[in-house]
Amino acid sequence: MKQMNVLLVGEDGKKIGMVTLEEANSAARNAGKDLIIVDAENGVYRIADAGRLKYERQQQRKKQSAQRRTHKVKEVQVRPMIEDHDLEVKSKRIKDFLKKGLKTKVVMRFKGRQIANTAAAEEKLKAIVEEAVQECSATVDRPPKFEGKNLVVFLIPPKD
Repeated sequence: MKQMNVLLVGEDGKKIGMVTLEEANSAARNAGKDLIIVDAENGVYRIADAGRLKYERQQQRKKQSAQRRTHKVKEVQVRPMIEDHDLEVKSKRIKDFLKKGLKTKVVMRFKGRQIANTAAAEEKLKAIVEEAVQECSATVDRPPKFEGKNLVVFLIPPKD
């Protein structure tokens, strides 16, 4: 039976060298670790703790997915007839999103005949936006714009 030579990599990532598969198995057993196939075609094996390696890869994937999620746009909806306390709560939520580094979309929704008197609603929306810009040093992506029956404005968090 022909002995298979493999390239063995140690726990620290340094090459140990070309050894037989039996020697690689015994070296892993002596170290109290597992022998893991890195590249089957080229015969590259690594001595490592399989459970720890799996855990590290899982944590790395989790971190990468968390970084992808940060590019979401958060939306806060308000009405033109909103009361003062409710307005404070909504503006606090907007500031929280901006402080977390999330782009925020503020939408003023109009129902029925409310669209006839947009001047007061625009003033409320401008007040919310100005407060967020001053406290969080955010920037307005574009001025408030009507999209159907909604008045929309985007706020961008400051760059770190």
